[in-house]
Amino acid sequence: MEKIYWLDQIQTSDRAAVGEKAFYSSYSLQKNHPAIPGFVVPATTFWQFLESIDWLEPLFADLANSSLHLNVDEPKQLQAIARSIRHQIAATKLPDSLSSSLESAVWNLNSQAVIFRLSLTSPSPNTSGILAAQAVRTEPEAIAEGIKRCWAEIFRARNLFYWQRCGIKLQQINPAVLVQPIARAIASGSLQTNGSDAWEIQATCGLGMSLNLGENIPDYYRVQPETGAVEIQRLGGKNLAYNLKLEDDREVDENVLLDNLDLFPNANFSGSCLQVYLLDESAQNTYALDRLQVQKLIDASKKVAAEFDSNLLLKWTLKQSEFNEEALFYFTLIRPAKQKIAEREHPQSFAAGIPKILQGSPIADPRTIAAFKGVAAASGKAQAIAQVMAHSPRENSEFIAGGILVARAIDPNWLPWLKVAAGIVAEQGGMTSHGAILARELGIPAVVGVAGATRAIETGDAVSIDGDTGEVFVSPQPMVLDLVRKSKVSGSRQQIIENSSDLSSTAAQMSIANYQFSSSDRHTQDRDRSASVWGAPTATQLLVNISQTSSIDRLKNLPIDGIGLLRSELMAIDALDCQNPKTWLQNGQESEFVSRMADRLSLFAAAVAPRPVFYRSLDLRESSVGGSFSYDFAPELFDWELKVLKRVCESGYQNVNLILPFMRSVEEFAVCRQQLEESWKQRPVDFELWIMAEVPSVLFLLPDYVKAGVQGISIGTNDLTQFLLGIDRNSQQMVDAFKGPDRAVMRAIEHSIVQARAAGIPCAICGDAPALYPEIIEWLVRWGIESISVNVDAVESTIRAIARAEQRLLLEAARSIINN
Repeated sequence: MEKIYWLDQIQTSDRAAVGEKAFYSSYSLQKNHPAIPGFVVPATTFWQFLESIDWLEPLFADLANSSLHLNVDEPKQLQAIARSIRHQIAATKLPDSLSSSLESAVWNLNSQAVIFRLSLTSPSPNTSGILAAQAVRTEPEAIAEGIKRCWAEIFRARNLFYWQRCGIKLQQINPAVLVQPIARAIASGSLQTNGSDAWEIQATCGLGMSLNLGENIPDYYRVQPETGAVEIQRLGGKNLAYNLKLEDDREVDENVLLDNLDLFPNANFSGSCLQVYLLDESAQNTYALDRLQVQKLIDASKKVAAEFDSNLLLKWTLKQSEFNEEALFYFTLIRPAKQKIAEREHPQSFAAGIPKILQGSPIADPRTIAAFKGVAAASGKAQAIAQVMAHSPRENSEFIAGGILVARAIDPNWLPWLKVAAGIVAEQGGMTSHGAILARELGIPAVVGVAGATRAIETGDAVSIDGDTGEVFVSPQPMVLDLVRKSKVSGSRQQIIENSSDLSSTAAQMSIANYQFSSSDRHTQDRDRSASVWGAPTATQLLVNISQTSSIDRLKNLPIDGIGLLRSELMAIDALDCQNPKTWLQNGQESEFVSRMADRLSLFAAAVAPRPVFYRSLDLRESSVGGSFSYDFAPELFDWELKVLKRVCESGYQNVNLILPFMRSVEEFAVCRQQLEESWKQRPVDFELWIMAEVPSVLFLLPDYVKAGVQGISIGTNDLTQFLLGIDRNSQQMVDAFKGPDRAVMRAIEHSIVQARAAGIPCAICGDAPALYPEIIEWLVRWGIESISVNVDAVESTIRAIARAEQRLLLEAARSIINN
């Protein structure tokens, strides 16, 4: 093994071998600053280890000396190669000389645990957040596993993709591994110096992994280094913490430990010494650092900063000293920083500079910008002021039209505000949550899964969101809210509802105080666009999911075959003044209910006639008896809906069909069908009664449903995925753990399509899966799906995917005929 470089002995001539991270840590350690000791395993050791592997795949036999040729645009090939390389690295025993040297060096650190941090000595692309550190116990097996897992980070699929996109060849990568002792931490974070101007501190509880992985929003402090005065202090969103779990550790209550460590891969392997636990309410609402600790951090940082001419990024940890009752700060990383924190962590967004809403205004100080990351749930960009609504909608809640709605979770009851919002930021939810679905239909950008957003963002802050990247930029703007309120744009829920006809013009008023609302609606197609632009018609029908009459104009000139899913419960929010349909039932307002709902439904039927409209009856799930089963308890409400359908058909629109929601049993369907037969005997000849296939029981009993009178099924992938896999689609952690098309779900979809074809009934799919994972469309077409229904914003990409799939099948069939 090549020499080990100890931090307290590194010379200037060693800089290229150890990398910048270790070099600056060494410099500070040798200057007697409170830096963490340690050593560096150079890149030459990495390459020697690769050469020692007895590769099973010929492709990798000379990996250390040849280029790795792969097509990173083929996800399956990329993932297979990455998985194979990482598996062989994990399975290969370290050479005895390397194991012996590592164990001896770690023993000299005199610690129960160490952390392996990987950095590239050359070239030096931005690797922030993509090379995960590995914390392990100081046992021989754990040490070997830790360094191999660290090296294997190079070969993650996402990283192979990144190296190629950066133009970096595998042989150019020189990964040095910095090994340092690690101990339990009270708090961790970063400090950004800025000369004599204000410094910025970020802090969280425990070790810093939750910040590196974007799982917490840190507490934020803006301080004056000379006086120690805290100019701005903002509580973050600290929901969980990482810390060490050692054999004699009993400090953390077992009730708050997170058992599902599959969601936390850095803490989920045999040698790991990390534990992840939930912070109680008190810890979440308390700053990680008190004022005295902030002052001590500033004092320690000033001594380090005095050694450098440039600004610094200092990563620190606060831990209890073994020899002193007082907790002490230690620096885990020291490096010159010419960029702002947000710029460094989001380089692509800042390539063109800070968003305009946060520039060039007397009420915008670029140094106070905070950047957050969530799920890009609805495409587009918006720049406006924030309106934080931490609780459920209330009658007296005010909302500033044209603002960014910030909430814990978005459900259908938020619709009045969504219709006048510039964009959405939500703490909870994923791509298939109600907020995401509504945002995509309304054509406004949305970022969901932003932990602690309602605490990190304040009403009146300037906010810029990007619904394509999931980025949110925030700058405190205390005077903006007053300026906007003086414009009288805001209003209560009822006022917004009553003035809905004028809502489209309110966004123009957001020019006050340089805040011009700018939401790029990328979904609406040019009305004059020729139908020929979409190419030849496809055999597989393409329909849309819709619920708002305001979206009807977006259907013009789209290559659609009708409306595959009209969500009646969302349509009813608008039609019934945001009142629950059950309230109308209790008040006996049958005539007005039928009239209002029929008027709305007629607009959709007229927009696509003679193409079909599939109206899904009310799916009210505020109780445990949602879906069609609720009709047993409230048959009058279902009867009212049947009268709505009857009135629309009698008015001349006979292209309307009925889908029953959330069907659980054949008996349940039989009750609904009997009520249909009794309430509406003279139905149009082409009228069809379908059910949603989203409860797994339908998969096993479809022939029985068909015998009972089901004329078609529509697969709801959102709920089907939830119930097959036992996940909550509104949980960001669960969503992250189940990204991509799951094999069990795909088999269930295939089974449904095949069964429907065998039974002679049409099978459609109307969930978000085809839009989120367009690669599955070819399989849907192969299996025989008759129609695919997607949100309006996904029509263009879906029609092209369908066309490609059908062309590929035709080509395969032609070749088969020729070859035979």
